[in-house]
Amino acid sequence: MQPSSATAIGFVRIGKSNEGIFNLSGLTFLGFLLFLVSSTSMAIGACIDLSMGNSFTLTRNDPLFEVTNKVMNDGTVKEERVMQKDGSTQKVSTTYWNGVIPIDRKSSSSRIQLKMSKKAKTLNLEVVAKTYTIPVSILVNGSEVDRGSYEIETVRQTTLKIGNCNYPVMVVRKSIKRNNGAAINEEALLSLEAGMLLGNVAMTPDWQTKHGVFFDQIKAN
Repeated sequence: MQPSSATAIGFVRIGKSNEGIFNLSGLTFLGFLLFLVSSTSMAIGACIDLSMGNSFTLTRNDPLFEVTNKVMNDGTVKEERVMQKDGSTQKVSTTYWNGVIPIDRKSSSSRIQLKMSKKAKTLNLEVVAKTYTIPVSILVNGSEVDRGSYEIETVRQTTLKIGNCNYPVMVVRKSIKRNNGAAINEEALLSLEAGMLLGNVAMTPDWQTKHGVFFDQIKAN
């Protein structure tokens, strides 16, 4: 294998008259190394540190589904969602307790609220195989339409790929057991680092997958 020009100059041309050439080649080689290090750092930096900052935006490209979450000082998460559905752009604002409980959801056409004990704000979701049951009232546009219980179970820890990066998440099963209807089941993919959702899967009453929301990219705000 032929040596590089920097190697040839460094080890063959040792005359004083060649010092300028050696220095120039050395700088060029050093610059190349710095470029490689910089490129590697940029690639690594493309993965977001979810333990830093309190606001992140998740985007699915096609069809458009963009969510911006901001974690407030009390741990409440404010979510602003923009999505394309049936040829139109829709906006929805949601407030979450503990990153996973949607206690207040507003759109241009309706408002859905879950009324429950504030103890739900402080449930420990960091340990696998924890189950909680909380009485709940369901309100639509300010009027109570049903009651029941809100059940939360931490199922397992896993990783979720967004872009080229894998992020640790806790799979949290959520179920609204209604007095006057079938249960509403979901599996939330909760980032314990960020305190917010990175994905969500709607489930059937017997816990079969219906459809999910997953994202192509994430960025810090």
